[in-house]
Amino acid sequence: MTEPNRYPIPARRRLPPDWQPAEWAVIQPVAEELAGRPLGDRAALEGWLLDRSELDSLVGGRSSRLHVAAARDTADRAAEGAHLDYQTVVLPEYRKVSDRLDRKYLECPHRAELDPAFWTVYQRDAELAVELFREENVELEAEDERLATEYGRITGALTVDFGGAERTLPEMAPFYEDLDRGVREAAWRAVAGRRLREREQLEALFEQMVGLRGRIAANAGYSDYRDFKHRELGRFDYTPADCQALHAHVERHVLPFVRRLTARRQELLGIAPLRPWDFSVDPEGKPPFRPFEDAAGQVRVAATLMERVDPGFAADLRWMEAEDLLDLETRPSKRQGGFMDTFEDVRWPFIFSNSSPTHGGVETLVHEGGHSVHGLLSRGLEPVDYRSAPIEFCEVASMGMEMMALEHLDAVYPPQEARRAALDSLEDAAASLAWICTVDAFQHWIYTHAGHSAAQRADAWVDLRERFGAPTDWTGLEEQRRHAWQGQLHVFEVPFYYVEYAIAQIGAFQLWSNYRRDPAGAVARFREGLALGGSQPLPRLFEAAGLRFDPRGDGLGELVAELEAAWLARLADGASA
Repeated sequence: MTEPNRYPIPARRRLPPDWQPAEWAVIQPVAEELAGRPLGDRAALEGWLLDRSELDSLVGGRSSRLHVAAARDTADRAAEGAHLDYQTVVLPEYRKVSDRLDRKYLECPHRAELDPAFWTVYQRDAELAVELFREENVELEAEDERLATEYGRITGALTVDFGGAERTLPEMAPFYEDLDRGVREAAWRAVAGRRLREREQLEALFEQMVGLRGRIAANAGYSDYRDFKHRELGRFDYTPADCQALHAHVERHVLPFVRRLTARRQELLGIAPLRPWDFSVDPEGKPPFRPFEDAAGQVRVAATLMERVDPGFAADLRWMEAEDLLDLETRPSKRQGGFMDTFEDVRWPFIFSNSSPTHGGVETLVHEGGHSVHGLLSRGLEPVDYRSAPIEFCEVASMGMEMMALEHLDAVYPPQEARRAALDSLEDAAASLAWICTVDAFQHWIYTHAGHSAAQRADAWVDLRERFGAPTDWTGLEEQRRHAWQGQLHVFEVPFYYVEYAIAQIGAFQLWSNYRRDPAGAVARFREGLALGGSQPLPRLFEAAGLRFDPRGDGLGELVAELEAAWLARLADGASA
């Protein structure tokens, strides 16, 4: 049973309960009143900040709902049109007035009377927004959003005919685990071949994006989009050079472990070198395990894991299920990938996923469940900006939840399946760092090599896969390899949003290490950090959660050693079973 009023919708402060920001003509008078309102003392300023927060929440909630509707059915042109209209007509106008509101706040003399311990992050972010805002970029950013939506439409519609049925690409995931190597190869080739048919269309789309992004950066006074985007993303506590140091530390500390894993896989499978379709099958020859059959089963398994970490976390997920705040099953014309978005008008999270009935599907829901817990713990904060943390810490919430849940797989799976899932999760945690650095380094290359050709871009991708990837035989698959980056939606839709996963994974490793020694203490600190939302600078959020902010990966050596030790212990479980 769930609590029907576990998270009641907050009462509105100023706007009527039935007021909806459906179009700019409705929003404009409210925004203009804020822009023109006198701020005669500190109380007036504080009230103005809360009124602005309410308007931001309602506009943000509307935008999120339209985004979710478009993602749930990429063939629904009405939903796509409504989403694009809001992104390219309404929000550009709102960004213009938001710049005026930021300037009004920064120019208000009573700002100095606000509590600096609470308002420092808000002021810092307002100053950054004013620094970077260029009215000529508003339309360019709207066009970039339109192109990103087009990418989602194209990739969300991809299907293959396989095994006598038309299947979405996520539905093909179980075939990669098939013990029959011929089935695995056929499945991999079907998906890779289907993606390859879109390569020219996606290449042309991306060329437009690169051009737009270069103009946006130049308008803001930056020589390249990499440096502009790092600044725009509010990376106050680390630099592009720190990211490159992280790449080097991952190469030094993580890749040797990943390559030992690959050597074991080669030995057990009797295949050297491995082909691309040999990395998902169980190397010990066990048949695929399906931990659930439908969305209800997926929730049941994930909630049980989260309950072992903290009963409140599981209660949150079950409440979301009861409130229809989950969309988990794969279907045609559903956007690929997964995410958690927050409907800020009611301060409720929504989880979207395109799941297959594998342990990976369970991990996805636990991951997005971590994001949801984060949003629910910080939902009482004002202003709205403080209800979301920097991504580097948001991903600690999700990855950390996965790592803690890893310790309880025996509660949901038979012993040998729990062992296998633990091995897979530990291996994936290490391998993911190498993949993240590949994608991040690729974006560094793209946006610091102006005027490069599509062929040069593909060459750069292949070079980075050689640097960070496991030894793989790509003979006869050269084109599939050169265009594999097109399947990474972040490169198209949210540029440079990726290294955060590596920084967060390092935090999640620390949380996992703490949890193994002191579960109750680690969860208590975790909750403390999440409840701060984005109200404190990034290093302070990590500190509150009992972690060290380490964007360069200086502590990776010790963490990876513990990870490998845990992997070896689980491996030994099989020998004693």
